[in-house]
Amino acid sequence: MRKLSLVLMAMAIMAVSVPAVAQEAPRIHLIHGIPDTAVDVEAGGENVFENFQFGETQDLSSLAGATLEGLTVKLAGTDTVAIDAGDVALPASGNYTIIAHLTADGTPTLAVFANDTSTIAAGEGRLTVRHTAAAPAVDVLANGDVAFSNLANPDGVSADLAVGTISATVVPTGTTEPVVIGPADLPIADGASLIVYAVGSLEAESLTVLTESITGLGTAPAAVNTGNSPVESATPWAAVAGLAVAAVASFAVRRRNVTES
Repeated sequence: MRKLSLVLMAMAIMAVSVPAVAQEAPRIHLIHGIPDTAVDVEAGGENVFENFQFGETQDLSSLAGATLEGLTVKLAGTDTVAIDAGDVALPASGNYTIIAHLTADGTPTLAVFANDTSTIAAGEGRLTVRHTAAAPAVDVLANGDVAFSNLANPDGVSADLAVGTISATVVPTGTTEPVVIGPADLPIADGASLIVYAVGSLEAESLTVLTESITGLGTAPAAVNTGNSPVESATPWAAVAGLAVAAVASFAVRRRNVTES
């Protein structure tokens, strides 16, 4: 009986001391970033999205790893092709955003961005700014100071910042005027990534921003302060292992007592 109890204990420890590695589900979003232009999206000779409006998002996550054959973006209700992307192989894993937008000279196109989902320190959030507008290079000002400089289409920059609200404006590189976008209040949230897209056309006076947010990127605190004695947090699997060992040991003692009686 003692041998059986030791075997059960060993099995319990092995089962809980090696935590399962969770695979992050793929996330692929398609954003319509061309103002005043409703479109149909065709793949494989058929419309997969119709009357797709500026600012809307389509979730393509269920198609991760698939190839969209003959992907075209057409003016809604017509066969007029605005973007001919050809065969597009979607990534099988990871976090991506695809945006239909204008190049610097105003040509409709598609851009694919890999989103940074690395861990953000407690008390901070991530701000990413992407230039996807028909406009020259710009500076992004945060609370009046240059945060990102000489950002050109289709580049993006990011930084982890303290939680709070930033008043952001976009101006031509090297100047403070004219303000072409903003001011706009951007909330920096704990453990969240805010992604801002500059879209539209400077010439057409349609410059604006679109945003998306990715949450759950923060870290749990290493300790919880209770008075003067911080209580260190244990990893969940270690706690479970301790409970399993205690339960198996208790079971073994009870079995031994029953046998001996």
